[in-house]
Amino acid sequence: MQLTGKCTNSFRSEFRWKNFGFHHNQLDEFYRSQWQSGEKSAWFLLYRWLWALFFVSVFLSCLVLQFSEGKYFIFLTNWGIMLCVITQLLGVVLATRWYFDVNAIRSTACEGAQVKKTPTAVKFYWLLHAISVPLALIITTVYWSFLHGKMNKPNRFPVMSFVTHCLNSVFMLVDFLIVAFPVRLLHAIYAMLLPIVFCCFTVVYYFCGGTDDFGNHYVYPLLDWKVPSRGLLTFAGVFALYCIYCILLYALFKFKRFLHRTFSAVWSPHCVGLI
Repeated sequence: MQLTGKCTNSFRSEFRWKNFGFHHNQLDEFYRSQWQSGEKSAWFLLYRWLWALFFVSVFLSCLVLQFSEGKYFIFLTNWGIMLCVITQLLGVVLATRWYFDVNAIRSTACEGAQVKKTPTAVKFYWLLHAISVPLALIITTVYWSFLHGKMNKPNRFPVMSFVTHCLNSVFMLVDFLIVAFPVRLLHAIYAMLLPIVFCCFTVVYYFCGGTDDFGNHYVYPLLDWKVPSRGLLTFAGVFALYCIYCILLYALFKFKRFLHRTFSAVWSPHCVGLI
């Protein structure tokens, strides 16, 4: 009963006006792993570089193979990959600065409550992470549920398609479990702006006579605006999926924190975990 009350209070506390913003006193959480015990970790730095190199490699490979006179940039999948690339590059910059203590960043970040302002780079990283993780899950779900084998065009690069429609989610979920900074439910508002922007883009693209890389007059069959009802239904479904995934990610974040506190108590009874 007490645990239920704590969970309810924690959930309610998310719906405060300040949680629309990106201020957080424990700045070290944006530079460290949830699971490292020391102040810095070479393993976490190596992980950061590997993840960044993976997404950069995927992006460059896709760009070379699927550029198609710029048609590469009309697909939501590729928007997602580009967001993941920027997120991981910014993450590796923050982790590297922390590890080598550039500009005495560790002492500054560990001042805790004395920190009055969250750095712009940290805010931007937090925003990008909040957008890119649910987007990766949406891309994977929609593609394998509704688009795979139904795109009215050949799948020329099946391996790359698997990487961008499956491994993208796997890698971003792993990243979500490793990082230490918090999830804010109200940040889902910013994530949900992306499907609105993309939907508007597909409408404008359609009425401007745009085609996909095989000459079809749509970006995706589900967003063929010759049948507006189908497009609107797709948009509503994606929007609902965003709501579901953002809530599930928040629950997973809370569970991750619970596991960390539990293991910290087992490994070192005097250890104070990240709260």
